[in-house]
Amino acid sequence: MSDDGGTIFDVLIVGAGLSGLCAAKRIRDKCCSQVNFKLLEKSTRAGGQFDGFQSRWITSNNFHIIDLCRKLDIELCELAQMTGLVPCRTEKLRDIDPWQGMIFGTLAKIETQRLMTEIDSCSSTRFIVDDPLNMDTFLERKLLLDESKDFFRFIIKISCGFYPNELCVTDWYKFCRSMSSVRNVYETLNVSGTHLVALLGWNELVEKLLRAIGEDNIAYSSIVTRVELTAEEDLVLVTDGNGCIWRGRTVICATPCDDLRRIDFAPSCPSFFRQPNPNANITHVSNFKVYYESSIWKDHGFSGSIFLPSYRILCFEREQGLLEGSFFHMENVSEFEVKHAILHILSLNMKCRSLLNAVHFESKRQILPFYFEVPPTFHRRVIFASSNASCWYRGFINGSVQGGIKAAILALLEVRPQTITYEDVTDMQCIHFKYFQRCSSLERVWYSVNLSSVRRFVAVAATMMAAFVMLFGITKNVTGISEFETE
Repeated sequence: MSDDGGTIFDVLIVGAGLSGLCAAKRIRDKCCSQVNFKLLEKSTRAGGQFDGFQSRWITSNNFHIIDLCRKLDIELCELAQMTGLVPCRTEKLRDIDPWQGMIFGTLAKIETQRLMTEIDSCSSTRFIVDDPLNMDTFLERKLLLDESKDFFRFIIKISCGFYPNELCVTDWYKFCRSMSSVRNVYETLNVSGTHLVALLGWNELVEKLLRAIGEDNIAYSSIVTRVELTAEEDLVLVTDGNGCIWRGRTVICATPCDDLRRIDFAPSCPSFFRQPNPNANITHVSNFKVYYESSIWKDHGFSGSIFLPSYRILCFEREQGLLEGSFFHMENVSEFEVKHAILHILSLNMKCRSLLNAVHFESKRQILPFYFEVPPTFHRRVIFASSNASCWYRGFINGSVQGGIKAAILALLEVRPQTITYEDVTDMQCIHFKYFQRCSSLERVWYSVNLSSVRRFVAVAATMMAAFVMLFGITKNVTGISEFETE
């Protein structure tokens, strides 16, 4: 059973989430009616998991989503303005940062920011140096304090799905280049000043994207089960759960990593999924909502984000008395233990005892998606919109938009290469001009020195000093004995 009319599409897009919709819009904008495409969506509506915790906000530095909102005439405003509440300075949750403590907290923040600068600089160079060093060993060499190490281990895990000891330095640099700078990722997670949202809600973005690409270009309730490359006319056959076979010249897979694993690719390709180590600290994420009586503690409006890597938790206040967030944990942690841990962490850091007796608590557990390594195209006909970034972080709006743009440019390079410009290529790379800042000579000197190397220098200097004092003492004793014998 083939699709209606037996049409051969230039581009088939699997998934009508934000990545798929953005890929379709870029293709439509570049080629208008020159390229015919179809989106295959497994659910009955477009937008994917667009209403999840990760999709709540953007920052002023998220170039791609802000540019998209400008083109679609979507008005943005600060989330604090939407609540109509102005919290007192002392009541802002944004004051809760990953680094606690006066001395060690400040030192951890300094060395963490220094290493972020170094990673961003190395990721944005023309050629990434081949460094097979284990990323966990790299952090041990570069960082002195445990708080700093916890921060980077958490960032790496939720960004690419792998624990540091499962990646080499080169892999991590390549991942950063394909997404955005480490500092940009951190600012998105720890938004403390400029939370931007669509004034009429993010559903407005989905509606305008649908109008731009046309509802008739989407086939709903199409769960793709098989993608087959054929020698005949160099086509790709896409089979869905309804038995329909769609034919296309190029296919974009704009689905989460877990959905990709359920698709049968034929002929069978080399295994490009790198299974994460289940013993590597974090395997699952529970997205939660906590309703509590804030009046028992203090009335407060929107107050930023809580980002605590050492506790593996991200949270923000959606509205008065409602907190939403994500808690990362192992598979063997029960739902009761998840609830208990979340409430105690929040009550401790917010100094709000009423959270321990929350009015209502709900959470949804899921496996943490993971990084997988594939070439930009598979046989130059199947393109993975989430290549190098099929992760929890991909759920953020800007990351999804980037994935769609990247996939669309790669697809057009196959079917209409003459439409691609230099600007399109830089959009696909997502580097240099948009997220990575140029480092000054002073900053290069700054990231060439770290507390860990200072510690080693102090240790060597102390050893040399101790050896000198010991030698001096021995020499003095020998001289004293000689003088005594002479007398």
